[in-house]
Amino acid sequence: MDERSIWARRLAIVSAIGMLIVLLMGARVTATGSGDGCGNDWPLCHGGFLPADTFESLTEYSHRLVTGIEGVVVLATTILAWPLRKRHPEFKMLVPAMMGTLVLQSLMGAAAVRWPTSAEVMATHFGISLICLASASLVAFILIEARGQDRDRSVVASPGSPRAIAGFRWLLIATFVMSIVVAYSGAYVRHTDSELACATWPTCTGELVPRIDRTPPGIQTLHRVLAGAISLMIVGVALWAYRLRQARPDLQALSLASLVIVFFQIMVGAIVVFSGLQLLATLAHAGLMAALFVVLSEGLRRTWPRRERRPVRSQASVGHPATGD
Repeated sequence: MDERSIWARRLAIVSAIGMLIVLLMGARVTATGSGDGCGNDWPLCHGGFLPADTFESLTEYSHRLVTGIEGVVVLATTILAWPLRKRHPEFKMLVPAMMGTLVLQSLMGAAAVRWPTSAEVMATHFGISLICLASASLVAFILIEARGQDRDRSVVASPGSPRAIAGFRWLLIATFVMSIVVAYSGAYVRHTDSELACATWPTCTGELVPRIDRTPPGIQTLHRVLAGAISLMIVGVALWAYRLRQARPDLQALSLASLVIVFFQIMVGAIVVFSGLQLLATLAHAGLMAALFVVLSEGLRRTWPRRERRPVRSQASVGHPATGD
Protein backbone atom coordinates (compact mmCIF):
# COMPACT_ATOMS: atom_id res chain seq x y z
CA MET A 1 0.00 0.00 0.00
CA ASP A 2 1.47 3.36 -1.06
CA GLU A 3 1.93 6.33 1.23
CA ARG A 4 -1.18 8.13 -0.01
CA SER A 5 -3.37 5.10 0.67
CA ILE A 6 -1.91 4.68 4.15
CA TRP A 7 -2.65 8.27 5.13
CA ALA A 8 -6.06 8.15 3.45
CA ARG A 9 -6.89 5.07 5.51
CA ARG A 10 -5.75 6.69 8.75
CA LEU A 11 -7.70 9.88 8.10
CA ALA A 12 -10.77 7.93 6.97
CA ILE A 13 -10.81 6.08 10.31
CA VAL A 14 -10.47 9.37 12.18
CA SER A 15 -13.23 10.88 10.01
CA ALA A 16 -15.62 8.01 10.79
CA ILE A 17 -14.94 8.18 14.54
CA GLY A 18 -15.18 11.97 14.47
CA MET A 19 -18.49 11.87 12.62
CA LEU A 20 -19.91 9.54 15.26
CA ILE A 21 -18.78 11.99 17.95
CA VAL A 22 -20.38 14.88 16.05
CA LEU A 23 -23.63 12.92 15.77
CA LEU A 24 -23.70 12.09 19.47
CA MET A 25 -22.86 15.67 20.44
CA GLY A 26 -25.71 16.86 18.22
CA ALA A 27 -28.03 14.43 19.98
CA ARG A 28 -26.77 15.81 23.30
CA VAL A 29 -27.56 19.36 22.18
CA THR A 30 -31.12 18.29 21.36
CA ALA A 31 -31.59 16.16 24.49
CA THR A 32 -30.44 18.97 26.80
CA GLY A 33 -32.35 21.71 24.97
CA SER A 34 -29.13 23.57 24.19
CA GLY A 35 -29.93 24.46 20.59
CA ASP A 36 -30.26 28.14 21.54
CA GLY A 37 -27.12 28.12 23.68
CA CYS A 38 -25.42 30.62 21.38
CA GLY A 39 -28.51 32.63 20.59
CA ASN A 40 -29.24 33.33 16.92
CA ASP A 41 -25.56 33.88 16.05
CA TRP A 42 -23.56 31.59 13.77
CA PRO A 43 -20.66 30.90 13.58
CA LEU A 44 -20.20 33.32 16.50
CA CYS A 45 -21.72 32.64 19.90
CA HIS A 46 -23.70 35.55 21.35
CA GLY A 47 -21.71 37.82 19.08
CA GLY A 48 -18.30 36.62 20.33
CA PHE A 49 -15.73 33.96 19.60
CA LEU A 50 -16.17 32.25 22.98
CA PRO A 51 -19.30 30.78 24.58
CA ALA A 52 -21.16 32.28 27.51
CA ASP A 53 -20.64 30.81 30.97
CA THR A 54 -23.73 28.61 30.84
CA PHE A 55 -24.24 24.88 30.33
CA GLU A 56 -26.37 25.40 27.21
CA SER A 57 -23.85 27.74 25.61
CA LEU A 58 -20.89 25.45 26.33
CA THR A 59 -22.80 22.45 24.98
CA GLU A 60 -23.75 24.16 21.72
CA TYR A 61 -20.33 25.76 21.29
CA SER A 62 -18.46 22.49 21.82
CA HIS A 63 -20.67 20.83 19.20
CA ARG A 64 -19.81 23.56 16.70
CA LEU A 65 -16.10 23.37 17.53
CA VAL A 66 -15.90 19.60 17.06
CA THR A 67 -17.93 19.85 13.83
CA GLY A 68 -15.41 22.38 12.52
CA ILE A 69 -12.49 20.12 13.36
CA GLU A 70 -14.28 17.20 11.73
CA GLY A 71 -14.77 19.30 8.61
CA VAL A 72 -11.01 19.81 8.30
CA VAL A 73 -10.35 16.07 8.76
CA VAL A 74 -13.01 15.12 6.20
CA LEU A 75 -11.59 17.64 3.73
CA ALA A 76 -8.12 16.12 4.15
CA THR A 77 -9.58 12.63 3.71
CA THR A 78 -11.34 13.76 0.54
CA ILE A 79 -8.14 15.21 -0.91
CA LEU A 80 -6.24 11.98 -0.27
CA ALA A 81 -9.00 9.50 -1.17
CA TRP A 82 -10.39 11.04 -4.36
CA PRO A 83 -7.29 10.26 -6.50
CA LEU A 84 -7.74 6.59 -5.46
CA ARG A 85 -11.13 6.33 -7.19
CA LYS A 86 -9.77 4.30 -10.13
CA ARG A 87 -8.41 1.72 -7.72
CA HIS A 88 -11.57 1.84 -5.60
CA PRO A 89 -14.55 2.74 -7.88
CA GLU A 90 -16.87 3.05 -4.86
CA PHE A 91 -15.06 6.28 -3.98
CA LYS A 92 -16.71 8.01 -6.95
CA MET A 93 -19.91 8.01 -4.89
CA LEU A 94 -18.72 7.70 -1.30
CA VAL A 95 -16.12 10.50 -1.20
CA PRO A 96 -18.45 13.23 -2.60
CA ALA A 97 -21.23 11.92 -0.34
CA MET A 98 -18.96 12.14 2.71
CA MET A 99 -17.87 15.71 2.00
CA GLY A 100 -21.19 16.92 0.62
CA THR A 101 -23.36 15.66 3.46
CA LEU A 102 -21.02 17.16 6.07
CA VAL A 103 -21.26 20.56 4.39
CA LEU A 104 -25.03 20.18 3.99
CA GLN A 105 -25.64 19.24 7.62
CA SER A 106 -23.44 22.13 8.78
CA LEU A 107 -25.43 24.58 6.67
CA MET A 108 -28.71 23.13 7.93
CA GLY A 109 -27.48 23.46 11.51
CA ALA A 110 -26.50 27.08 10.87
CA ALA A 111 -29.88 27.81 9.28
CA ALA A 112 -31.67 26.24 12.25
CA VAL A 113 -29.81 28.61 14.58
CA ARG A 114 -30.41 31.77 12.59
CA TRP A 115 -33.90 30.95 11.40
CA PRO A 116 -35.72 28.50 13.70
CA THR A 117 -37.23 25.83 11.50
CA SER A 118 -39.65 22.91 11.62
CA ALA A 119 -39.29 19.52 13.28
CA GLU A 120 -39.38 17.92 9.81
CA VAL A 121 -36.25 19.80 8.74
CA MET A 122 -34.43 19.03 11.99
CA ALA A 123 -35.27 15.33 11.66
CA THR A 124 -33.83 15.42 8.14
CA HIS A 125 -30.68 16.97 9.62
CA PHE A 126 -30.17 13.81 11.69
CA GLY A 127 -30.67 11.61 8.63
CA ILE A 128 -28.02 13.55 6.71
CA SER A 129 -25.62 13.03 9.62
CA LEU A 130 -26.18 9.28 9.35
CA ILE A 131 -25.36 9.32 5.63
CA CYS A 132 -22.17 11.26 6.32
CA LEU A 133 -21.16 8.78 9.03
CA ALA A 134 -21.89 5.79 6.81
CA SER A 135 -19.95 7.27 3.87
CA ALA A 136 -16.89 7.97 6.02
CA SER A 137 -17.12 4.50 7.57
CA LEU A 138 -17.32 2.75 4.19
CA VAL A 139 -14.32 4.68 2.89
CA ALA A 140 -12.40 3.51 5.96
CA PHE A 141 -13.61 -0.10 5.56
CA ILE A 142 -12.53 -0.19 1.90
CA LEU A 143 -9.06 1.13 2.67
CA ILE A 144 -8.66 -1.27 5.61
CA GLU A 145 -9.77 -4.13 3.37
CA ALA A 146 -7.29 -3.06 0.68
CA ARG A 147 -4.41 -4.00 2.99
CA GLY A 148 -5.16 -7.66 2.35
CA GLN A 149 -5.47 -7.91 -1.42
CA ASP A 150 -5.54 -11.69 -1.18
CA ARG A 151 -9.02 -11.52 0.39
CA ASP A 152 -11.68 -11.33 -2.29
CA ARG A 153 -15.14 -10.15 -1.27
CA SER A 154 -16.73 -10.73 -4.68
CA VAL A 155 -19.73 -13.02 -4.95
CA VAL A 156 -18.22 -16.44 -5.50
CA ALA A 157 -19.78 -19.47 -3.89
CA SER A 158 -21.55 -22.71 -4.63
CA PRO A 159 -23.82 -22.99 -7.72
CA GLY A 160 -26.97 -20.95 -7.28
CA SER A 161 -25.31 -18.64 -4.78
CA PRO A 162 -25.51 -15.49 -6.97
CA ARG A 163 -29.31 -15.80 -7.10
CA ALA A 164 -29.54 -16.32 -3.34
CA ILE A 165 -27.28 -13.34 -2.69
CA ALA A 166 -29.29 -11.22 -5.13
CA GLY A 167 -32.44 -11.98 -3.12
CA PHE A 168 -30.58 -11.25 0.09
CA ARG A 169 -29.45 -7.92 -1.40
CA TRP A 170 -33.03 -6.86 -2.15
CA LEU A 171 -34.12 -7.69 1.40
CA LEU A 172 -31.14 -5.73 2.67
CA ILE A 173 -32.06 -2.75 0.47
CA ALA A 174 -35.61 -2.77 1.87
CA THR A 175 -34.23 -2.98 5.42
CA PHE A 176 -31.79 -0.16 4.71
CA VAL A 177 -34.62 2.07 3.42
CA MET A 178 -36.70 1.20 6.47
CA SER A 179 -33.78 2.15 8.73
CA ILE A 180 -33.82 5.64 7.19
CA VAL A 181 -37.56 5.89 7.89
CA VAL A 182 -37.10 4.69 11.48
CA ALA A 183 -34.21 7.11 12.07
CA TYR A 184 -36.28 9.98 10.70
CA SER A 185 -39.29 9.07 12.84
CA GLY A 186 -37.10 8.83 15.95
CA ALA A 187 -35.58 12.25 15.28
CA TYR A 188 -39.08 13.60 14.62
CA VAL A 189 -40.19 12.27 17.99
CA ARG A 190 -37.36 14.18 19.67
CA HIS A 191 -37.92 17.45 17.82
CA THR A 192 -41.67 17.41 18.54
CA ASP A 193 -41.07 16.70 22.27
CA SER A 194 -43.04 13.46 21.99
CA GLU A 195 -40.55 11.20 23.80
CA LEU A 196 -42.65 10.89 26.97
CA ALA A 197 -46.06 11.13 25.30
CA CYS A 198 -46.53 7.43 26.05
CA ALA A 199 -46.04 6.74 29.74
CA THR A 200 -45.88 2.95 29.26
CA TRP A 201 -43.91 0.56 27.06
CA PRO A 202 -44.38 -1.21 24.68
CA THR A 203 -47.98 -0.05 24.56
CA CYS A 204 -48.86 3.62 24.71
CA THR A 205 -50.49 4.34 28.09
CA GLY A 206 -51.99 0.86 28.07
CA GLU A 207 -53.80 1.15 24.72
CA LEU A 208 -53.88 -2.19 22.91
CA VAL A 209 -54.92 -0.66 19.60
CA PRO A 210 -52.30 1.89 18.54
CA ARG A 211 -53.51 5.39 17.74
CA ILE A 212 -51.44 6.94 14.98
CA ASP A 213 -52.05 10.62 14.30
CA ARG A 214 -50.21 13.94 14.54
CA THR A 215 -50.62 14.16 18.31
CA PRO A 216 -47.54 13.40 20.48
CA PRO A 217 -48.89 9.94 21.50
CA GLY A 218 -49.64 9.18 17.85
CA ILE A 219 -46.16 10.26 16.75
CA GLN A 220 -44.54 8.14 19.44
CA THR A 221 -46.73 5.15 18.57
CA LEU A 222 -45.86 5.40 14.88
CA HIS A 223 -42.17 5.33 15.73
CA ARG A 224 -42.67 2.21 17.85
CA VAL A 225 -44.61 0.48 15.06
CA LEU A 226 -41.85 1.29 12.56
CA ALA A 227 -39.21 0.10 15.03
CA GLY A 228 -41.10 -3.18 15.39
CA ALA A 229 -41.27 -3.54 11.61
CA ILE A 230 -37.53 -3.09 11.11
CA SER A 231 -36.85 -5.52 13.96
CA LEU A 232 -38.77 -8.21 12.07
CA MET A 233 -36.93 -7.31 8.87
CA ILE A 234 -33.58 -7.65 10.65
CA VAL A 235 -34.64 -11.10 11.87
CA GLY A 236 -35.42 -11.99 8.25
CA VAL A 237 -31.99 -10.73 7.16
CA ALA A 238 -30.31 -12.84 9.85
CA LEU A 239 -32.23 -15.99 8.84
CA TRP A 240 -31.39 -15.49 5.17
CA ALA A 241 -27.73 -14.84 5.98
CA TYR A 242 -27.68 -18.06 7.99
CA ARG A 243 -28.48 -19.93 4.77
CA LEU A 244 -25.45 -18.27 3.18
CA ARG A 245 -23.13 -18.87 6.12
CA GLN A 246 -20.81 -21.29 4.30
CA ALA A 247 -20.46 -19.24 1.12
CA ARG A 248 -20.52 -15.80 2.78
CA PRO A 249 -19.62 -15.90 6.48
CA ASP A 250 -19.03 -12.13 6.32
CA LEU A 251 -22.71 -11.54 5.63
CA GLN A 252 -23.70 -13.79 8.52
CA ALA A 253 -21.41 -11.84 10.85
CA LEU A 254 -22.91 -8.52 9.74
CA SER A 255 -26.47 -9.81 10.10
CA LEU A 256 -25.75 -11.10 13.61
CA ALA A 257 -24.25 -7.71 14.49
CA SER A 258 -27.40 -5.95 13.26
CA LEU A 259 -29.55 -8.38 15.27
CA VAL A 260 -27.59 -7.65 18.45
CA ILE A 261 -27.79 -3.91 17.82
CA VAL A 262 -31.56 -4.04 17.34
CA PHE A 263 -31.99 -6.05 20.55
CA PHE A 264 -30.09 -3.48 22.59
CA GLN A 265 -31.84 -0.65 20.74
CA ILE A 266 -35.22 -1.98 21.87
CA MET A 267 -34.00 -2.33 25.46
CA VAL A 268 -32.50 1.15 25.50
CA GLY A 269 -35.68 2.58 23.98
CA ALA A 270 -37.63 1.19 26.92
CA ILE A 271 -35.06 2.61 29.36
CA VAL A 272 -35.43 6.04 27.74
CA VAL A 273 -39.15 5.99 28.54
CA PHE A 274 -38.92 4.51 32.04
CA SER A 275 -36.00 6.74 33.07
CA GLY A 276 -37.71 9.93 31.90
CA LEU A 277 -35.16 10.71 29.13
CA GLN A 278 -32.02 9.91 31.08
CA LEU A 279 -29.22 11.51 29.04
CA LEU A 280 -26.93 8.48 28.74
CA ALA A 281 -29.81 6.29 27.57
CA THR A 282 -30.87 8.91 25.03
CA LEU A 283 -27.35 9.14 23.60
CA ALA A 284 -27.05 5.35 23.52
CA HIS A 285 -30.32 5.18 21.58
CA ALA A 286 -28.94 7.56 18.94
CA GLY A 287 -25.57 5.80 18.87
CA LEU A 288 -27.11 2.37 18.34
CA MET A 289 -29.20 3.73 15.46
CA ALA A 290 -26.02 5.07 13.89
CA ALA A 291 -24.27 1.71 14.37
CA LEU A 292 -27.16 -0.14 12.73
CA PHE A 293 -27.10 2.24 9.77
CA VAL A 294 -23.36 1.67 9.27
CA VAL A 295 -23.68 -2.12 9.51
CA LEU A 296 -26.51 -2.18 6.94
CA SER A 297 -24.50 0.10 4.66
CA GLU A 298 -21.52 -2.24 4.85
CA GLY A 299 -23.81 -5.17 4.08
CA LEU A 300 -25.02 -3.42 0.94
CA ARG A 301 -21.45 -2.69 -0.12
CA ARG A 302 -20.49 -6.32 0.27
CA THR A 303 -23.45 -7.62 -1.74
CA TRP A 304 -23.49 -4.97 -4.47
CA PRO A 305 -22.36 -6.37 -7.84
CA ARG A 306 -19.05 -5.01 -9.05
CA ARG A 307 -17.79 -4.60 -12.58
CA GLU A 308 -14.61 -6.41 -13.36
CA ARG A 309 -11.83 -3.91 -13.93
CA ARG A 310 -10.15 -4.09 -17.29
CA PRO A 311 -6.42 -4.78 -17.19
CA VAL A 312 -4.33 -1.68 -17.72
CA ARG A 313 -2.34 -1.80 -20.94
CA SER A 314 1.32 -1.17 -20.48
CA GLN A 315 2.88 1.83 -22.15
CA ALA A 316 5.24 -0.43 -24.09
CA SER A 317 2.37 -2.24 -25.79
CA VAL A 318 0.68 0.94 -27.01
CA GLY A 319 1.20 1.31 -30.75
CA HIS A 320 3.13 -2.01 -30.99
CA PRO A 321 0.67 -4.75 -32.02
CA ALA A 322 1.83 -8.28 -31.56
CA THR A 323 3.12 -10.12 -34.61
CA GLY A 324 2.99 -13.80 -35.16
CA ASP A 325 6.45 -14.72 -36.36
